Amino acid sequence: MSIFFLWGYCFLFSSVQSQQTNQMVTGQMYIEKFIQAEGIRLHYLDWGGSGLPLILIHPLGDSPYIFEDFAAALKNKFRIIAYSRRGHSKSAATVLHYDNSTLVSDIKILLDSLQVNKANLLGWSMGGNEITEFAIRYPERTNKLIYFESGYDLSDDAFRDIIKTIPKSPFPDSLDLLTIDAYRKWYHKFWFSDVEWNSTLEANLHGSTRINSDGSVVTLPNDSISKMFLESATSYHRNYRMIQAPALVIYAKPFFVSPVKDEKVLFGYAEMERNIIHPWRLRSMYQIKAELKNVTIKELPEGSHTSFIFLSKDSLVETIDHFLSH
Repeated sequence: MSIFFLWGYCFLFSSVQSQQTNQMVTGQMYIEKFIQAEGIRLHYLDWGGSGLPLILIHPLGDSPYIFEDFAAALKNKFRIIAYSRRGHSKSAATVLHYDNSTLVSDIKILLDSLQVNKANLLGWSMGGNEITEFAIRYPERTNKLIYFESGYDLSDDAFRDIIKTIPKSPFPDSLDLLTIDAYRKWYHKFWFSDVEWNSTLEANLHGSTRINSDGSVVTLPNDSISKMFLESATSYHRNYRMIQAPALVIYAKPFFVSPVKDEKVLFGYAEMERNIIHPWRLRSMYQIKAELKNVTIKELPEGSHTSFIFLSKDSLVETIDHFLSH
């Protein structure tokens, strides 16, 4: 469910050595693995590839499967790894801590377990908080940062204003959760109405849900965990001045695409973009240019906060390839 950081608003593993992994080969171009460490079981996908690793961090409410097509396009030059954040998809934690410090520690667990001394980090949406803090805390292990539509400080009042004014609720209702087909229809319409349904969206749909015995759908993470993620995200203020690593900051616009063609709803989305999101985006860019020491900003030609990974894929791959290779 590609619900990102908005969704969060409106078990079982004891301590074992982090080097131990479970592995299963899938029909895809990656291998699925698990890392078991104290209090956490991290699930991740490894596309292999050569070169310095690029770690992909998915948004709130999604799974690493959202990167399937994108990661496959980059694996020829970089080792691509995407993991399920705690509480998401197949990852699980015994202690329900979802603050940014804990999430950063999970990145370190991943790198330590894979014996990766230094990596590039890509954070989508709320994932920008994690890569910011990791780069501050572990500069010697951070090569380059990619803010993947995540160059926004979520402690800004604009984020709360978006939640209050969004014309259509970002939550599925009880009818949308009756079956996986009903949920797929809602999910596609609300978050990816400008993209044709594809195998990556299908994989992410199944990676971010659980099906009950009666066929009804439970979204992952659940509402209480999502709320804890969001509380953490909105309380973290980014101090870009502390970052030493070069950064690429990618923006898409508009932030949302209306899920319906109703004139009143279309007007509401346009007004929210014009009066709240666009000024927030400009403030964010100004802050980043002023505070990050070595930054490149890229505005994409097509796609929203969710759909740009598909609609601007070629531009994304070319931009990231050039940034990481030079």
